[in-house]
Amino acid sequence: MPERIVCTVVTKSYLAYARTLAETLTEHNPEAKLYVLLADRVEDYFQPETEPFELIYLEDLPEQDAIAQMSFYYTPLEFCCALRGLLHEYILEHTTAESWLFIDCDILICDSLEPIFQELSETSLIFSPHCSRPVPLEQADHEINFLVHGINNGGFMGLRRTEQTRQFIQWWKDRLIHYCFLDCAIGDPRGLAADQLWLNLAVLYFSDFKFLKHPGTNIGHWNFYEKTFERDMQGNVLVNGQPLLFLHFSGWDIDRPHFVSKNTSLYPEEITSPWAELADIYRDKLLKNSYEKTRQFPYTFSKFNDGTPITQAVRRGYYDELKQGIAISAPFENSEYFQAKRYTLDSTHFLREELYGVYQQLVELQQQNHQTHLTLQQTQLSLQQTQSSLEQTVDEFTQFRQQADAEIARSHQTISEMENSIFWKARNVWWKIKQRLGQPEVKLLEQKKE
Repeated sequence: MPERIVCTVVTKSYLAYARTLAETLTEHNPEAKLYVLLADRVEDYFQPETEPFELIYLEDLPEQDAIAQMSFYYTPLEFCCALRGLLHEYILEHTTAESWLFIDCDILICDSLEPIFQELSETSLIFSPHCSRPVPLEQADHEINFLVHGINNGGFMGLRRTEQTRQFIQWWKDRLIHYCFLDCAIGDPRGLAADQLWLNLAVLYFSDFKFLKHPGTNIGHWNFYEKTFERDMQGNVLVNGQPLLFLHFSGWDIDRPHFVSKNTSLYPEEITSPWAELADIYRDKLLKNSYEKTRQFPYTFSKFNDGTPITQAVRRGYYDELKQGIAISAPFENSEYFQAKRYTLDSTHFLREELYGVYQQLVELQQQNHQTHLTLQQTQLSLQQTQSSLEQTVDEFTQFRQQADAEIARSHQTISEMENSIFWKARNVWWKIKQRLGQPEVKLLEQKKE
């Protein structure tokens, strides 16, 4: 059988998704191999050699100067999308696969992908359209989203080793390096939608392509309204009468697994079809693959080297300066430069981000103030305890002093009483006699008495 390759891109916080993709890919396609490009740094958070996939490092790619700049001016999502062209170039140059598939990490493989590879053997490229039939007029906002984000979904693509594919990869890679911003998410009038809008032009520039029309593929919130889920006599899930090959859980919430996606209002109710059962399976697999742990893994390129967070405004500012030829080198090492620039951009989204940053600083200051107040209270309590201890010690010392004075007074009284007694007076008389007579005479008298 020909070599079967699937590839994807993740940051390390999405490691559980990559593991789940690898697990379900192997379960239904044991001959396939998954390549995962890490748009991040490992930083000892996991052991690549133990993962169920072949890891591609950023350093394995060409265009290293461009990648260094991209890691600063793109957000994590934009960076992952922007690297897709470079990933396909890597597969083209470093494997002998006749064809391969790109599949987003948040996908559950449910059956063999061989029907897609068979279809790919007859064309250079396969794109996955967001939908294949219209919605009612009152739901036209759903179609407007396709006009904004592109007619094709970037979460799936099929490529075969042909000259046209090589040309497509070069063209797409160049565009994504420089123009893969998610403008529509921040209100930028330029209107880019990461990598997807470029695919609108791809179907005009590169004629040897097909649309993925199998009803059981790349099912997400964009085309869910077109799908009918059922089980056959053997219990297999069918979609519109065809085998379910893979589901795309884009915008899906692991804590609300029976709701299709937070990215659309078309499906406000819980789903009760076999899709919900598969959503439960997907959730269980993610949790088994350390979702709760890996989702906390930090993104290497989210901060300057000194730990200062990089805002989206700073990222865009740096990109604009690159275009003007005035950008500084080593941006991650120069947080003070960017903080001093105070970038102002005409976007309510940026304003919201800046306000959120100020809010976070305020929360941190409040937390610090609360901690300082607690420390002060503890210090005051400690001082009070120390003062109380000192007062107790003084009281004990005073009591001891009084007892000592009383004991001394009693001793003086005892001595005075002894001095005034007849015995003491007789002793004093005898002592004086001894002094007057001298010691020898006294001894003589004492001997005569004997």
